[in-house]
Amino acid sequence: MIGAVINNSSLPDPHYYSSSGGDIGTLTPPDTSSAFSGTEKCIRVGECKKRRRNDSPSSTCETDKHALCWDAFQPYLEKCIPVKISDVASFRHVIEGANKNKEPVFSTMRLDSLPAEVLDTSFTVQCVPNINHGIVHPSDLADDDIRQKARNIDEKISMLPNTTSETPTFMGQEDQVTTCMSLRELLSIDKHIHHMSASQLPILDVEEMEQDSISLNVDGKLNHQPTPNLKLSALASLLRLPSYLLLGNPHNEPKDIFIHNINLWHAPQSCCTNVHYDDHDNLLIVTSGEKIVELYPPGCLKASAVYSTHANHPELLRRRSTMQTDENIQREIKATLERKRGRTHIVNVTAGEALYIPLGWWHRVVSKCDKHDSIGRSNGCTAINVWFDYHHPSRQNNIPEHMSVFHLRQSSRKYFELNKDYATNLLLETKKRTYFLENKEIEFVEEITNEDNAKMNAIVFENELDKPNILAFGVVYRKSLLCTPRTASADPLLLKDPFYCMLEAFLLRIQLENASHVAGLVSVWTEVGLPDPHVRFFSEVLCKLSPEACYILTQAWERHAGVNTCVDENGETQDEAEISYRRFFSNVTTYSKEVRNHLLNGVEEFYHQAWVQLSSTVL
Repeated sequence: MIGAVINNSSLPDPHYYSSSGGDIGTLTPPDTSSAFSGTEKCIRVGECKKRRRNDSPSSTCETDKHALCWDAFQPYLEKCIPVKISDVASFRHVIEGANKNKEPVFSTMRLDSLPAEVLDTSFTVQCVPNINHGIVHPSDLADDDIRQKARNIDEKISMLPNTTSETPTFMGQEDQVTTCMSLRELLSIDKHIHHMSASQLPILDVEEMEQDSISLNVDGKLNHQPTPNLKLSALASLLRLPSYLLLGNPHNEPKDIFIHNINLWHAPQSCCTNVHYDDHDNLLIVTSGEKIVELYPPGCLKASAVYSTHANHPELLRRRSTMQTDENIQREIKATLERKRGRTHIVNVTAGEALYIPLGWWHRVVSKCDKHDSIGRSNGCTAINVWFDYHHPSRQNNIPEHMSVFHLRQSSRKYFELNKDYATNLLLETKKRTYFLENKEIEFVEEITNEDNAKMNAIVFENELDKPNILAFGVVYRKSLLCTPRTASADPLLLKDPFYCMLEAFLLRIQLENASHVAGLVSVWTEVGLPDPHVRFFSEVLCKLSPEACYILTQAWERHAGVNTCVDENGETQDEAEISYRRFFSNVTTYSKEVRNHLLNGVEEFYHQAWVQLSSTVL
């Protein structure tokens, strides 16, 4: 027995947690030493299974041990109930004649002893900036108050013991601060100054490997080939995973478990992740340090929009939510705590142990470092996680009551993905038809020349749009911005400002299915550049674009990625879409965070409108 269900007496439906009335169970290695005596002996594993006479005692013993482990683990998988696994290294076959001291899950327990090719490879790591030590300039954290607000909400809906200010929370959202460094640099960083975390570094990934599932031997070793795009794939040979749990039923063909991803997590110092859920079943294996995991089932939290960036995060933590007023936030925090009461588990997982986290279960993880050795070194907190899917009729046909919300959400998302093109095209065409019925031309009053005004109107409202016309519009629009004496909008709403109206109309003319249109729009931003006095006004214009215009602009970069290359300012050949994206935001300099946030807001609102329209049209 581990951890505790908080306020156990109010547990709404204890039967779907475990037979103990709410506490999470623990799987321990079975003792099968006295279970066999000869080849004709039977062993009960759920139901009686006789050995074949031609099986050797040793091979049958291991098969039966595998079956015992699987029979203990399977009910948790079928009912989507978390369970802790003690002595995880014992849940695999140890080859006869091998070292009697079981190899740990990670055969190299100290990360600094990894091969040089791994230690010197650069990765993207997350960081919580410390302004006092000059890591990040305060101007780079223009929206840090928004991040801090999300962190405060995350702490308020948590039932974990309060963490100190020295335990940073990595929010895992797109506005987090990241940097690039090697694993060697991360291990040697000053832990008193820098707050860093290497999260979800891929060791093996089925998409990169172009396989249906990652292959695992009964002794826990992985079958794999070096994969260029997976920088840590060399670590796979050092892993020994609990095969008795991850190979599924030894008597079943085809197999029930499909492994999708194996990742490395490392925190040089204590830290915390915000609450979230995963779309796959998760086996979290701690190899050094300790993790304290707060768990509660789907339905306890209101998740973000079904189709949105980081849909697996609570809506409370998404600053783009329409409900983000102080009064609504406090009301939802109170409701969340009520829903969590009696359904929350706090689990401590130490080195050599593992935790099964079912798909869809909300979890928040605190990482604590191990003790320092005699010379002051610490391994930090390191873990390996395995994301997998369990495909078996017993789960597919009998969805546990507490999982119904999650399955409904996943079905809705899948439905939208299947019909996304139809929904988004319908929404765009409706917007375009309405806009161009109401607007036939846009007139500038004494701000630009009549000739430039006429050129832009002709491109947007009259001419057949093609790449040369798109590029011509970019040139004239930039020239017009430079001609205006304004450095800020005279109209606070900007809805009647001709610069806003012209850019909105231009973007709405872009047909995303037309590769020439997309290439032209991407090229526009590789050329446009503005001096400082005009940046503020242009940023204000961009921050008033409609959700449809935001979607068109961001989709152009996404669809053009990898299509063409060009030479950047350093004379290096790079992806044209990447250069365009970088130069676009360099044009708005100090306002880049506001503009980026508005575009992300707009895209999420666009998808929400598309989902609502699709639901009302079809469902």
